[in-house]
Amino acid sequence: MGNKDITDFNEAQLRKRAASKEELNICLTNNYAFQKIFKNEEIVKGFLIALLHLKETDIEELEVTDPFVEGEVKEEKEGILDVKLILNGGKKINIEMQNTYQEDWAERSLFYNCRMFTEGLKKGESYYELPPCIHVGILDFNYLKSPGFYHRILLKDDTTGELYSSKFQFHVIELSKIATTKGKARKQDLYKWAKLISASTWEEIREESEGNHYMEKVRDEMIKMRVRDIFI
Repeated sequence: MGNKDITDFNEAQLRKRAASKEELNICLTNNYAFQKIFKNEEIVKGFLIALLHLKETDIEELEVTDPFVEGEVKEEKEGILDVKLILNGGKKINIEMQNTYQEDWAERSLFYNCRMFTEGLKKGESYYELPPCIHVGILDFNYLKSPGFYHRILLKDDTTGELYSSKFQFHVIELSKIATTKGKARKQDLYKWAKLISASTWEEIREESEGNHYMEKVRDEMIKMRVRDIFI
């Protein structure tokens, strides 16, 4: 059926589906669904507010860009990121969803962050002009030995803890550790985002998104994806 059939699909029926315990036909841990949903600027804005502890007014500009990462020379490895964006006209952010275990995940994240960090710097420009780069890895498996579902990794002096540079950051969200998360971490907005991303039923989608308009946008976009599957 066509677009009119999708548009005319009864709103009450959509909400009924979202409130049900029916399993999702496609979860956000699926790369296709993740890319489609998180390339929505409004949705990724809400996620970044939770991840980076920002206020809505802190995000003055947000641009979802071409995810292709080109090698500097013909022989160098290229790559395609899940979601690549520029925040406030400078800061570069790469968000990757990985649902299968990758032994070389650390090296992969280093590769992408280094490429983002150096790309675009022209002859005569100061290294100081290199923008901050943040790599966000959302993993559906355990990678780090330390507990907790969320890890922020910075360049620091090993002895004193003094920050060497804030321009190179790694944020790791391990969805498999959500169930064992305790205390204050369960009250964080990022925890709710992690639960939303890992949800496997419409009931979980409804519970986690309710009351947050960014997460409700995720729910609505997932409903639209489900409707398209029904009609197409």
